[in-house]
Amino acid sequence: MKTHRFASAVALLTAAAVALVVIGAATSSSPKLSATPVFKLRLKPSEEVPKIKGLKADAVGSLTFDLVRDGSGAITSGEVIFYVNYDFPGSVDITGLHVHQEKKGKNGPVVIDSGVTTFNDADGDGNITTVVAGVTPALLQAILNSPRDYYVNLHTTVYPGGALRDQLRSPQKR
Repeated sequence: MKTHRFASAVALLTAAAVALVVIGAATSSSPKLSATPVFKLRLKPSEEVPKIKGLKADAVGSLTFDLVRDGSGAITSGEVIFYVNYDFPGSVDITGLHVHQEKKGKNGPVVIDSGVTTFNDADGDGNITTVVAGVTPALLQAILNSPRDYYVNLHTTVYPGGALRDQLRSPQKR
């Protein structure tokens, strides 16, 4: 009787382990296809090139890639969502929010324009949320492959080349 219970327990544990392996294998590929990469942002004037001294401003937020992938995992399309909470010491005219291509310490061209046009924020404290469609799958994949080659920049009239900047790092996945 004890041997039968032991054999039954071993069989049950083996079946459970096999089921977990099968479920794990099935779910490990699914999040890859449906994962939404999120780049956390902390934009600072000290990250600008050249560094901006004396500006007491910053911004936090995220850059999210809402991707569509085919069965093989290749990106077929996607949207980029900019979400930035900024804080300037007073009134500010914001002129743009972009993703640029270049490594830390250098300036580079805009590769994703958020579409933000010039606007005034009277108290300098606000939020920008915008969705950009039509970004090429090749660019989305390039950013995912090498995020440190790209940065996010918030531009103002006083600092047209950029007031706040953050270099991208490896994204988190939701």
